[in-house]
Parts: sequence; C-alpha cells; structure tokens
Amino acid sequence: MKYTLLAWLIYILFWLWLISSYLDLTPTIIRVISVVSFQMLVFYLNLFYFIPKFLDNHRKISYIIIIGCTLVVATISGGLIDLYLDEHYPFEFNTLHHRPMHSVFLARFFMMVMPIIISSLVSRSIQVRKQREESLELKNKMLEAETKALKAQINPHFLFNSLNNIYALSQMKSDKTPDAILHLSDILRYVTYDSNQNFVDLKDEIKTIESFILLQALKDDNQSNIKIEIDSSNGHYKIAPLLLIPFIENCFKHSNHDEKQTGWIDIKLKASDGKLFLVCANSKPEKIISKDKTGGVGMENVKKRLALIYPERHKLEIKSDAASYTATLEINLEK
Repeated sequence: MKYTLLAWLIYILFWLWLISSYLDLTPTIIRVISVVSFQMLVFYLNLFYFIPKFLDNHRKISYIIIIGCTLVVATISGGLIDLYLDEHYPFEFNTLHHRPMHSVFLARFFMMVMPIIISSLVSRSIQVRKQREESLELKNKMLEAETKALKAQINPHFLFNSLNNIYALSQMKSDKTPDAILHLSDILRYVTYDSNQNFVDLKDEIKTIESFILLQALKDDNQSNIKIEIDSSNGHYKIAPLLLIPFIENCFKHSNHDEKQTGWIDIKLKASDGKLFLVCANSKPEKIISKDKTGGVGMENVKKRLALIYPERHKLEIKSDAASYTATLEINLEK
C-alpha cells in the first residue's frame, strides 16, 4: 500500500512539473487533480474491490461488466471535465485549444485503462507473494512436525538402550547401579525438558553425551581402549537437541570394546569458528551380532534431522569396512 502511494506521489509531481511549463500554478494543480483523482479512484477500486470480489471469486463476466461500466463513467465524466477546463483554463499554445470532442474522450479512456492494467499487475504480484509466504509457512510447519516426530522416535530408542545397560548392571548385583540411575536421571531431565526446544546450548548437549559415556563406563573399570576427546570450551553455540547422541551410542553398541586386545573406541568432539566437528570411530567384531531390533532407528533419524534442520549446512561421511566404522560429521552452527 505504501509503495503505491509513493508511486502516485511521484506521478503527481511529474505531471505538475510537466504542465507548469504551460499554465500558472493554480490551473496546473486543477488540471493534475482532475486527471489523477480519476486514475487513483479506478486504480484502488480495481485493486481492493473489483478483483477480490469478482475476479478472485471466478466471476469473470461480472468483472468485465463492472470494469466496462467503470471505464464508461470515468471516460465520460473526465471528458466533460476536460472540456470545461479547456474553456476556462486553456493552454498557452494553440494546438490544444480546438481539439475534436472525440479526441478528448479518447484520451480520457486511455488514461483510465492504464490504472486498471497496473492495478491488475499489482494485485497479481500481491497474490504471488502471499502464496509464497503461505507455502513457506506451510513448509516450516511441516518441517517442525516432522522434526518433532523424529525426536519422538529417538527418545524411546535412546531410553530403551540406557535401561538395558542399567538392567545389565542390576543383574550383576553391581554397586554402580545407583550411579547409573543418577546418570540416567540427568539424561532423562535433558530429554524430557530441553529436547522440546528447537535448539539448545551445545554445552547441554555435551553434558548429556558425557553422562551417557559415564553410564557406559560403569559397566567396565578398564577403559584403556576407549579414547574420548570432548572440547566444551565453545559451549555457547546452539544446536538441535539429541542430534549427536546416536553417533556416540553406536560406538558403544556396535563395537567390540569389551575385547581389550582388539576392540577400541575413538570419539572426538569440538566446536570452533561457528562449526561443530564430530568424529566417532570404533572397531568391529569379527562376527557382527544384532544387539537389538531397533538398531538402525537412531542413525536413520539423525540423518533425516540433519537434512531437515541443516540443509546444505552439514557434511556427514560414513566409512565402514570389515574392521572398523567411522562417522565424520561437520555442521555449520551459524546461519
């Protein structure tokens, strides 16, 4: 709306400047108002009333009729006003003093046609922009819904595996069971509350990862073949919650780290210059045994979430051979 008003102001000033060369100020203003007022009336009638009421409601015949009637009324009224002004406020040069009557009305007709064409183009532009905004809003809502659905799948999967670990400790009558429950409590607090947000502080995600690793370490005092390097110095960055856990989880779940001679885990996590770098590598047992039926859920979901939340802002490379598995993730955390 404000842009059309600005355009009309420029248009009026142009005509004032052009006609002021042939008339005094007062008749110049009268001449310009007599033309522009009709054009503005037709312009805004078509933009805000005729198009929405008739054309947008698929009433094309009614629209053509109402536009035709408007053109006739505006042409005749404007033409009569021009004849009156030619008589009382004539131009200084003689070529326009004795114009044929039909040329007066013809000129008015074309002056009325242009506002209709321009207002129709403006209306179309507004509709296209509105459709684009609605499409973007719908896309964002679908993205949010899909992300929530994926998180809802991750949470039970993550909890399922953690409870399995605590169950194993309880079966062994381990004194570490209370500590395991405490670590799980910290994780559940994060999963229940913080993960409902679209983004969390990286330090909170790291704290959950560390609790998960401690939960795993409680099962075995000898962690000499497990190398963990986590740099939490840049924990102020924001990241989607529960995005990194599946990588860490897979290292423990699918490696043979219980075999101290051949098994190993190597995890590196660092954030700097607006980017996150994660490398998770682990050895593979000679004979791969499926540890649970939900083995692929976490990783598949994290791939989808990466594609949804960080499109063209992440790189995920997975290498797997007979002896090892390595996942390398890089995320641009700054938009």
